[in-house]
This record gives sequence, C-alpha cells and structure tokens, in this order.
Amino acid sequence: MADPASNISYVDHYKGGAMILPLFEASESQWNRYGRAVAYLIGLCYMFLGVNIIADVFMASIEVITSKTKKIKIATANANGDNGDDSPNSAPHFDTIEVKIWNDTVSNLTLMALGSSAPEILLSIIEIVGNNFEPGELGPGTIVGSASFNLLVITAICIYVIPDDESRRIKEINVFACTSFFAVFAYIWLYLVIEVITPGVIEIWEGIVTFLFFPLIVLLAFAADKNFWRKQMEMEGDWNQMQVQAGFALGDVFSKQKTGSEEDVRHIIEMGKKQLKDPKEAADIATAEMLRRTHHSRAWYRVIAGRANKGGSKVPFYNKPKDEDQAALEGKEPSRNGDMTVARVEFSAAAYSCMENEGTIKLGVVRTGNLACKTSVNFETSDGTANAGEDYVAKAGVIEFEEGECIKCIEIEIIDDDVWEETETFFVRLFNPSRGTEMDKICVTQVSIINDDEPGILQFQKPSYLYKESAGMAELVIERNDGCDGRVTVRFKTKDITAIAGKDYEARDEEVEFTHGEVTKTIQIPLHDDDVFNEDKIFEVMLSDPTAGSTLGKIKCTIVTILNDDDYQTLITRVANLTSVNLDKLVIGKESWKQQFTEALSVNGGNVDEAEALDFVLHFLTFGWKVLFACVPPAHIAGGWLCFCVSLGVIAIVTAIIGDMASILGLLLGIKDSVTAITLVALGTSLPDTFASKVAATNEDTADAAIGNITGSNSVNVFLGLGIPWVIATLYKHYSYASNDKRSKFIVEDKSLPFTIALYSIAAISTLLLLTWRRYSTQAGKAELGGNPFVKKVSAGFCVSFWLIYIVCASLYAYQIIDFS
Repeated sequence: MADPASNISYVDHYKGGAMILPLFEASESQWNRYGRAVAYLIGLCYMFLGVNIIADVFMASIEVITSKTKKIKIATANANGDNGDDSPNSAPHFDTIEVKIWNDTVSNLTLMALGSSAPEILLSIIEIVGNNFEPGELGPGTIVGSASFNLLVITAICIYVIPDDESRRIKEINVFACTSFFAVFAYIWLYLVIEVITPGVIEIWEGIVTFLFFPLIVLLAFAADKNFWRKQMEMEGDWNQMQVQAGFALGDVFSKQKTGSEEDVRHIIEMGKKQLKDPKEAADIATAEMLRRTHHSRAWYRVIAGRANKGGSKVPFYNKPKDEDQAALEGKEPSRNGDMTVARVEFSAAAYSCMENEGTIKLGVVRTGNLACKTSVNFETSDGTANAGEDYVAKAGVIEFEEGECIKCIEIEIIDDDVWEETETFFVRLFNPSRGTEMDKICVTQVSIINDDEPGILQFQKPSYLYKESAGMAELVIERNDGCDGRVTVRFKTKDITAIAGKDYEARDEEVEFTHGEVTKTIQIPLHDDDVFNEDKIFEVMLSDPTAGSTLGKIKCTIVTILNDDDYQTLITRVANLTSVNLDKLVIGKESWKQQFTEALSVNGGNVDEAEALDFVLHFLTFGWKVLFACVPPAHIAGGWLCFCVSLGVIAIVTAIIGDMASILGLLLGIKDSVTAITLVALGTSLPDTFASKVAATNEDTADAAIGNITGSNSVNVFLGLGIPWVIATLYKHYSYASNDKRSKFIVEDKSLPFTIALYSIAAISTLLLLTWRRYSTQAGKAELGGNPFVKKVSAGFCVSFWLIYIVCASLYAYQIIDFS
C-alpha cells in the first residue's frame, strides 16, 4: 500500500510546471516518499557526471578555438642583411613566428569562463524560462553557492596541496586585481538591485546594466593585462600584445598535435643523465618533461582532470626533480616561451658547495631574456642542516641588474670551526622580482658546506654510466665527501663483465691523488670503436686502498655500459615514437568521430595493462555518457565552433533535467530550493573545477591557472547567469502585460537570497585579503599558494571554515531559525 506521505505532486509545487521531469507523475506519486528521494538522489549524482563530461567536451572546443595561431614575419636584429652587410641593396632578413590570435585574458573571461560556468548560467536561464518567466530560487542560489565554493574551498585546496616549502605566486597580478574587484562588486551590485535600488523588483534597465558589466570587465581586464594606464609603455608591452610563443610552448602543443622530435628526446635523456635502457620509462620521462615545459590553459587542465576522473587517458605528471639533474635539464635551457622582451632571473646552478675554511661562497644569479632594462629580485637564506649563526651568516637583500648586466653574485660568509661535522646544507631563494621580470626555474639553490677537518669519504658520483661506442672516452667522477683535510689517494681498477679489455676499452689500474681541499676528480677510460655491430658491452670500475685516514663510501663500484651507436639511435627513435604516442593520447579535442568513439570505449586511453581498479569502475559508471557524447561533432571540425554550439545545447538539456531533479529531491526531503542550490547543486557543478585547479596548482610554476580564473568566473556568473535571464524576463513581461498589471513586474520573492549574497561578499573580501597578505608576507613565503607548512594549513583552514559558516548560516536563515533583519 502506498505511503500517504508520498503523494506529493511536483507539478503543483512548481509554479510553471516541470520542464522535463517527472516523466511518470501519476505512477511516481504512488512510490514510497523516501525511496523516491533515494532514486532521485542517485539520478542527480549520475546527471552531475553527465553534465561534467559534456562540459569537458565543451571546454575542449574552447581550447581548440582559443589556441589558434597565425604566422607573422618579424625583421631580425640585423634587418639590413646577413653577414653584417649594411648596404642599401642587401635583402632584408625576416624570421617567421607564430602568434596566438586570442588574448589569454580575453579568452579566460569569455569562452573559458562560459565553459567553466555553463551549467550554473544555463540553470538560471532555464529555470526562469520554464517558470513562465518568474524568478526561482535554484538558479540564483546555485550561482552564489558555486561562487562561494570556488573562492573558498578551491582556494583552500590549492593553498594546501603545494609541497612543503614550495610556493606559487600569481603572475598576472594586474588582471587578478581587476577580476577580484568585480568578484566582490558583482555581488554587492546584486544586493543593491534586490534590496536597495528597487526592493524586491527587477527593472529592465537593471537587467541590461547587469549584463553590460560583462563586456566592461573583459575590457578593463584586457587593459590591465596590457598595462594600458601606464604613462610610458615598457618594451614588454608591445611584445605581450603579440604573445609570441616559441619552442615547446608554440600555441598549445597538444591542441595542434605537436610531438617531440628525436632531437628533443635525445636532449632530455642525455642532459638528464638518465641510464634509461627501458624505452617506455624513457618515453614517460620525456613526455612528462615536455608537458612540464609547456604552459597550459585552465581549459586544458579541466579536460585532462576530467579524463582521469572518468577512467580515460592520464597525464604522466611527475614531481619536479631537485638535484643536479634539474640543473642539467633546465640550467642552460632557453626561456619557456622564448619571449626575449621579458627578463628572467635564476641561479646559475641548482646546487653549490664550498669548503668550511673558504670563508665565503659566491652564488651566481643570471638574467636572460630582456637585458635592455633595469630589474631587481630579492633573496634570502634559510636553514637546512646548517644553522645560521653557527655554520654561516644569514643574509637577505635585493639584487639589482643595470641595463646590459646578465650576471650578479651573492656572497655569503661561511663560519669555520675546529669541530668535525658532516657535510651540512642551507638554502638561498630568489623571490619578488620587479615589474617586467619573471622567475626562471632555478629560484632556490642548495649550498653544501664541506667539513675540512677530516680526510673525507671517497666514492663514485653515480652507480652507473652510459656511453656511446663512438664517444672515445668514458669520464667517471670520484667525489670526496665529509671532509677534505690533507692529501689522500685511492686506487681504481677496471674489470670485464661482457666488455673485453683491449678490445672494447683500455684497462686501467691506477692511483688517484686528492690534494688538500680538493673534493672531486675525473678519471678517463678510453673506449674502442670497432665499426662492427655488437651487443651492448659492460665493464665495472672499482675503488680500493684509500690512504691517510680516508674511507670508501657506498658507491665504491660503478658500471659502465658501452652502447653500439646504431643501437643507441634505435633506442632514441623508439623512445621518440613512444613519446609521440603519449602526446597524441593527450590531444585536446579529436579530429574524427572514430577517434571519439575509440576513446569513449577504452579504459585508461586504451592502456588496459596499466589501468587500475578505479579506472574500470569510473569507466563503467561513465560509459553511457561517454558513448552518447561521442556523437557530438569533433572539436577540430569547423575550427571548434560546431562542437561548441552542439555541446552547449546538450549542456542545456542535461542542466534542465538537473534543475527538475534537484527541485523534486528538495520537495521530497522537505529542503528549500535555496538550500539545495548552495549545497548539492553548487557542489556537483563545481567539483570538476576543483580537480582541475588541484592539478594546475601542483604542476604549474605560477598560481594563475589554479586560482587566477576563479574571481573572473565568479563575476561572469552574475553578469551572464543573472543578467541574461533578467533581461529576457523583464522584456517579456513588459511587452506581454499592461503596465498597471502586477504580472508585468519581475518580483523576487526569495527572502534568503540577499542574506546569502551579503554573507558571500564578506567571505570573499576576507579571502582576498588573506591572499593579499600571503603575497607580501615572508611568513607565508610571499606567495598566494603553498609556503610555510603551518601557515598554509592555517590559511586553508580559514577558507574552509568560512565556507562552512556560509553554508550553515545561509541554511538556518532560509528556514528562519536565525533572523538578522
């Protein structure tokens, strides 16, 4: 027998009738009320999966559209001709470069903000249209609730997930300041419209003005991006307008399906000093390194995070190395985007060492890129195992580069004592570069203080070495650690394994001498190239007989592998091919329906062997949606615009169902639409952005892709999500009813909305003040994200606490348990 409490008519509850649901009102009304609520809750969660998947398709089309480039020609520095010929008849020389058509700031505030907030914006529009052009609670509540989740919770997560003692700063601070102002102003304006200017009634002009704030924020943010109000444009401004992209960062490497060449792969492997005999391991490292060197948009992170959350292809992100391999990979590399009009500063090496008795150590700071301007950067020391005041003298200050200067030195005093200690380390970091200057990759360096009161521990630098047969000479480094007092010697001796002395290499059994204070020695072993194809040959080199009190360390034997040149080239070719396959799997947007269906039907991008159990579960849960949305036109057809339009229409349909389901669920459980909006619906539509921001925070060098777009998206939500439906509804009512008819007025009856807006505004101002404090506070590492472990935890806790207070107070106010009127 049916539960009498279950006989709830959704159509009677909803003023204008349901848009789509319930499909079977008569039979559903006979269901058990709570059983029906559980069914709708499961259905709502499944619809959230669907809208997030189609939103990723929508974002892929946006990424394809905004990553378009065009080729232009620029005269080189020697524009009169080659070889220094300045004669008037010499032909001018031009370089062809690619520049992005879309400005990053404009694309972030228009298409990408629309892609990120499409469900919330469309929900607000659909609710008003489906409610006979009367205001509802679900749409506006979702916009405010989503804004609070984005600014408070996502910011908290991004602050917390940065590894300890690492930090991320917002690079485009002018744009962030502009969008932050509008992120607060938009909701203050919303409050004024509803409560002050025309209380409870929305006029036509208010809707139009609200919408017109959207082009205004785009215009002002673009002006801020270009330093429009500066009295004298710096050189960087003219070049920034072109957004020149070079090297790996030309346009978007994945949207244009660019892959690593053999030269790129060879450079990464050899410069990284990796002994990579496994091609797959080498390809994964090469792919990850290419991804790390490439700047990615928020849309890229949104789509990639979405793939991982539905059992699709994963990006081989990895933790950035901290040792000398990082210096080898990055120390001599050009700037990421090849922009020679931006000054970049970094340490000349990722690690330094000095003897305890040297008195001082000089650390090189180099400037690349634009040398035709004055620039400065701050530096400061911090303890590692070495303590300031006992092992070295702490120092902080500002390094200033004059025009044309490319290197400066930081001199730090080392304290000598007569007590033996192990090798100790401290750190020096660069931060707070001046305007027009960016931090390059080596912004933190490690300084090792080697004790000089002991003879030391002798060992090889690495446990293995890899050399081509044609290299002619194998060079092996012997290190002297934990002391360098006096003269010591050690013997090294070669031993055959598969290589044969006299045929593949020259045998050695010799003594190496370290003079007082000497900490490294390089030994050379000649290699023979016989011009005959052979398998790889291996021999070992062993250390023995240390003298004068010195001892042998852990690496007292090293393995040398002699690779056949042809074999080596084969390895590089195979790694390059595997790297190309890896990059192809990460292309944003497909070129054909076949590719889309193949991806939809595959677990972990087709790499089933490495798929985890969770990948299969996520693939099973999202399989229906992925196959259905594979029917949407591929993003690379018609420049992405066809996919853009079709996917936007599909999002509208799915969002309409979500709106109906959320309202029915709230009715069944006795929850107001305003509470459902700021909790379930806001959370369901914001989770994909959460995952994308987390990935961007940990893998980008700046905080822009992680939190830089939140403020812009929050303001766009109001200007489009409420501006558009207000304009539509007020115009419809104005021309449909007489002016003296009450129905001609667009009346807002949700009394809890102004309170939630005011509550969000307070939380937003507090959070932005927190980020501002973090940017300029040494305690927080002078960065918006990461920094000191304790401070970042407190900052993240502050933001989450504010969100919980917002949810609790808004819910209690909606039920009139608290009343501040």
